[in-house]
Amino acid sequence: MKLNRPVGIVAPCRTPSGKLAGSLALREPHELLAHVMTHVVGRTGGRVDEVIAGSVRCGLGNVARVAALHAGIDMSVPAFTVDRQCASSLEALAVAAAKINAGLVERTLVGGVESASRGPWFMEKTSRPYAYGEPRPYRIRLSTDTIGDLSMGETAELLADEYDITREQMDAFAHQSHMRAADAVAHGSFDTETVPLPPRRGRLDPVVRDETIRADTTLGGLAKLSPAFRKGGRVTAGNASPLTDGASACYAASLESLEADGLSPDTLLVGISTVALDPKHMGMGPAQAIPRLLEAHGLGQDDIDLFEINEAFASQILAVNRELGLPSEKLNIHGGAIALGHPFGATGVRLVATLVNAMKQRGKKRGIVSLCIGGGQGMAALFELP
Repeated sequence: MKLNRPVGIVAPCRTPSGKLAGSLALREPHELLAHVMTHVVGRTGGRVDEVIAGSVRCGLGNVARVAALHAGIDMSVPAFTVDRQCASSLEALAVAAAKINAGLVERTLVGGVESASRGPWFMEKTSRPYAYGEPRPYRIRLSTDTIGDLSMGETAELLADEYDITREQMDAFAHQSHMRAADAVAHGSFDTETVPLPPRRGRLDPVVRDETIRADTTLGGLAKLSPAFRKGGRVTAGNASPLTDGASACYAASLESLEADGLSPDTLLVGISTVALDPKHMGMGPAQAIPRLLEAHGLGQDDIDLFEINEAFASQILAVNRELGLPSEKLNIHGGAIALGHPFGATGVRLVATLVNAMKQRGKKRGIVSLCIGGGQGMAALFELP
């Protein structure tokens, strides 16, 4: 959990968030990932030993390799795609750090991508030869039926039940997320982490700003929304992260190689923790991963300046914070996934970019990124400004 050698992170960045069927829908996933990769390469000079990217629904065919080729990375540079559900790109960064610490590589290009708009449908093959009946949707399992393979929305409802979280509290948190994100946009706080997409072939407009932030959100409007997953439930489209298109990337390298290349790290990755728990309570992953990470480094919560915890659902992050007790002024200060969206494969490194830029802007030293993970897992990573 504590890296033998810190890993330098340079140029963490992301695309603007695109809403479902929005301005990014006509761009293929590998194009989105290649776009942020190109930005990172431009910042670092392009020396790369390996490309590692995370994706959940868009990783078929090794999207990391396709994006690397599209970005003009030399064909001799290998690439592979990893899937740890919502933490896929953070896992890609963890794999890069492990390889760097093992001496297998020195310089890596890390990222993630998801396009909710273009993610494929999956259908089951027939179970018998020449059985040409109507195909059925393929069931993607995150757990077993015996343990319970609930939808993510139902796991959020369970946490609301168990922690007695009201609909009003969930809507209030969602409103805060949008207001903080809108304020961040107004003050240019996202400018250093987002990489606008230019127009293309005369038919795609430039994409400069996040489409998912709703500055006009009101508590009254949120209260009118119907439950999305359970009759009489509390989780709605307004207090959950929206389906989103987007990509993220960064450069992860040994400090020795950065010095040799004349580069300075934007931040240092110093530790990572990964935990597993009951899939029905998957949202509580950060409540276990963060304390384990802190313990490994001999730190307490007061030693951490800022936290970026993914807002899969308002009930989920509220339940997590019932356990952690983090002050609001340290948690998701520029809003979170309820406002910015949750492009599954990209969110891990997106959180890193948001955290690092917030630390720089506020003169902070140490921060943690954390996510819950479908199937009952959690990850957290510790970063320090050099």
